[in-house]
Amino acid sequence: MIPIRISKAIRVLLVLNLAIFIIQKVSDQFFGTSLTLSLGLVPNALLQGAFWQLITYMFLHADVGHLILNLLMLAFIGSELESVWGLRRFLFFYFFCGAIAGIVYLVLQLLVWQANSPMVGASGGIYGLLLAYGLLFGERVLLFMMLFPMKAKHFIWILAGVEFLTGLFSGAPGAALSSVAHLGGMGGGFVYLYGRGTWLVWSRRQETRRAQRPKKSGKSHLKLVVDREKPASKPDSEDDEPRTWH
Repeated sequence: MIPIRISKAIRVLLVLNLAIFIIQKVSDQFFGTSLTLSLGLVPNALLQGAFWQLITYMFLHADVGHLILNLLMLAFIGSELESVWGLRRFLFFYFFCGAIAGIVYLVLQLLVWQANSPMVGASGGIYGLLLAYGLLFGERVLLFMMLFPMKAKHFIWILAGVEFLTGLFSGAPGAALSSVAHLGGMGGGFVYLYGRGTWLVWSRRQETRRAQRPKKSGKSHLKLVVDREKPASKPDSEDDEPRTWH
């Protein structure tokens, strides 16, 4: 098993998620204002220009259990991915997967259920991180449900299967759509990693071909200088210069 090592970005994300969750619950309980409607992903609000909700909804959570589960997964797998990718690429990937999950939820809400239920939680981004972890560290041994050891490459597909079955058999439309959105975040992460890998391979092949291509030599000119004897019949002023060919 791998010990949990908290990196810089993960530490900041954990603190922000916890702090915003506390503010969210205090606001709901004592001030009667709901951060969910302004920071959560609300389909109609997003269509009216609240594009920040594609990111801010990831910092809100429904309850303590939802928060703790997401923070544990983020702490366990995030730091190692950040150490491999670096800060900028890790944050881009995390929020990219979360935004794709939000877009999937938006489309399903408006086109399938024709509802306007808000979505909160970092699960879309975390499912993307799980996919990346399983692809990069597939042979690592993880504990499924904290009990059963298995390789990471098997662990992620079991989680995806559980999420799919949850969405398929869930009686609540909101929970079903959230599960599908989480898989959307995972799918977005796969497309990003596959596309980036394909582009890098193609670029390196092009560089190799350019390096192996023989260099063209510059155009050379052959200059011949021929001195001819002047005919006796011509005056000395004619044909004094040598003749050249290029």
